[in-house]
Amino acid sequence: MRIGPTKNLLAGLMFIGLGLGALWLSRGLEIGTADAMGSGYFPRLVAMLLIGCGGVLAALALIRPDGRPEAWHWRPLVCITLAALAFALLLRPLGLVATLVVTILIGAGAGPLLPPLRLALLTLVLVVVNVGIFVMALGMPIRLWPALS
Repeated sequence: MRIGPTKNLLAGLMFIGLGLGALWLSRGLEIGTADAMGSGYFPRLVAMLLIGCGGVLAALALIRPDGRPEAWHWRPLVCITLAALAFALLLRPLGLVATLVVTILIGAGAGPLLPPLRLALLTLVLVVVNVGIFVMALGMPIRLWPALS
């Protein structure tokens, strides 16, 4: 029998912590009802799902322990964090298309490096899909290109 935290136990506790944090952050938002959702309805729903999934994962880890946690990997953490920050900071000045290109290129550094042609194709597909979903299908007022001032 293993002693100490396992991968799934730690992941479950992390999900529970994120869900509790989301509940706390959304505490001032109006919930509403399923028919007339308030601004806090969906965040709280997702938070409760996180807590529930985390609880199930942690309980299963206690019943049937899995492997030990792996060593910390810094590159994925740094790349994904920088990609999220780049998206937040660049969307207004650069527009959606350029911001997505920068974000995808930064995020690609989190895993094994793709050959340039595959990375270019992935970038093209992701830009087209995002523009198609968020701008064309959902009609979100997101500027596609940098503002000419």
